[in-house]
Amino acid sequence: MTTIRSRIPLFGTREDWSETVVSILGALGVTFLYVFVAEQLGTTTSWLEIWSLVFSFSCVWLSRSENIFSMHAGIIASVLTGVFLFRIDVVAQAWLQFLFFVPIQLYGWWHWCRGGEARTELAITKLTRKGWVKWLIIYCLIWLTCMWVFSIVYSQPQYLLWDTSIVGASVLAQMLMTLKKIESWFIWIIPVNVSSAAFFVVTDVPAFVLMYVVFLVNASLAYRNWLLTFERENG
Repeated sequence: MTTIRSRIPLFGTREDWSETVVSILGALGVTFLYVFVAEQLGTTTSWLEIWSLVFSFSCVWLSRSENIFSMHAGIIASVLTGVFLFRIDVVAQAWLQFLFFVPIQLYGWWHWCRGGEARTELAITKLTRKGWVKWLIIYCLIWLTCMWVFSIVYSQPQYLLWDTSIVGASVLAQMLMTLKKIESWFIWIIPVNVSSAAFFVVTDVPAFVLMYVVFLVNASLAYRNWLLTFERENG
């Protein structure tokens, strides 16, 4: 049985706005705490990194509660993150921000609001067994395609195999989250967040290590929230 929710405004409810303000203030607090600690350890954080962290933290927190403004925060974060990654020559994940995350979050904004039956709010659902197989095949194709494309376009991109594995997992996770599939959080947790945190340790970008550790904690909480919502709505 398909859950039918009510229609929600494209620019969110009053509760969405309130939670968004709180999330940005909280993200600012976490980010500037990081900046302070990093400075004590002799690491400088650019303003580009700072605002990328703020909107990224806000985005993932709002996604946990299905807040439509997670898409808006995500678009801003993707642009800032993409610019920064180009500057440090992490090309696959940089292009991912502009060619995938920005457009799909624009679509996700509409789909979360009007993707349910009779253009109501989209409800949380689960993948079938066939769905898992289909999306894993899509992941492998994305990964292989990215490796091939970036090995041609760039002569010596850093950590291409690892970088593009994160790209493929990020694409898969975002697609599933746009469809409000619970399993999207499985993908965010290990193939994206754990792998990315380790990747940025190796590439010496501590701000992004922090970001993905926070993402990991949030994804674990989000999975629990989405599962409880699904069970409540589907008996």
